[in-house]
Amino acid sequence: MSKIGEGTYGVVYLSRSKRSRQRIFAIKTFKSAKEGEGVSPTAIREIMLLRELSHPNIVRLDSVHINRYCSVPAC
Repeated sequence: MSKIGEGTYGVVYLSRSKRSRQRIFAIKTFKSAKEGEGVSPTAIREIMLLRELSHPNIVRLDSVHINRYCSVPAC
């Protein structure tokens, strides 16, 4: 997994599927909201928007995982 971008609200990593090395994913980890606030409203808005979009120039949302602990180095 390699870091490909970083913005105000999170960091994006490039990763390949373990099963099919040809399938490529972009994994976005959102920066934490304030302590104890859970998922930030900005992250929720982005997820809701990506769930409804379907366009060849916009990344397709495959799944959303919410973890209390993060295994990606940027967390």
